[in-house]
Amino acid sequence: MRGFDDEERERIEEELVETGRERLVRYGPAKTNVVDITEPVGIAKSTFYRFFDTKAELYVEIYRREVAEFAEGTRAEIDEADSSREGLEALFRSYAGWLEDNPFVQRMVVQSDYRSFYQDVPDETMEAIQREGLAEFEAVFEPLREREGGLREDVETIELLGLLSLIGLLVIHREEYDNYNASYYERVRDLLIETLARGLVG
Repeated sequence: MRGFDDEERERIEEELVETGRERLVRYGPAKTNVVDITEPVGIAKSTFYRFFDTKAELYVEIYRREVAEFAEGTRAEIDEADSSREGLEALFRSYAGWLEDNPFVQRMVVQSDYRSFYQDVPDETMEAIQREGLAEFEAVFEPLREREGGLREDVETIELLGLLSLIGLLVIHREEYDNYNASYYERVRDLLIETLARGLVG
């Protein structure tokens, strides 16, 4: 079996990630198989497993990149805020908008039972991803901690991520709110964001 040099490996991995993302957004995870991803890249199905042990690990890599891109963009928004409270509101609104508008996140998190697709990912891989995510968001929250009147000292990053999850749950159940009233979801979302931001500053 022919090996790949570093440049080829990098190119193929990037193409697998890009093609995988496009196929997952278009067809969803349940209707996307490995061949759907490898054929456009021009490699055999068996070669896929030289890059990712499972299809789920490809999903994880795509999601990891989406999170890193979101965190980077959000840091810029927080830097422009005049206060920690405004920075928190910017973060929470950005996160809600990311869940609402990002097509990959919509497919994998909002419209699907994402947990079932990650069952094949080894525990150590998931733990590493969680550590990376924690570090990504610690870098997001750190400027808010350093400002005068900033984040409450008793609130840890993992707890802030838990509060982001509350916003995520609201987005996942958006349809139920929309069925009640056309503007109900937006009103509840905005009130939640304002209340969380107000309660988290010292």
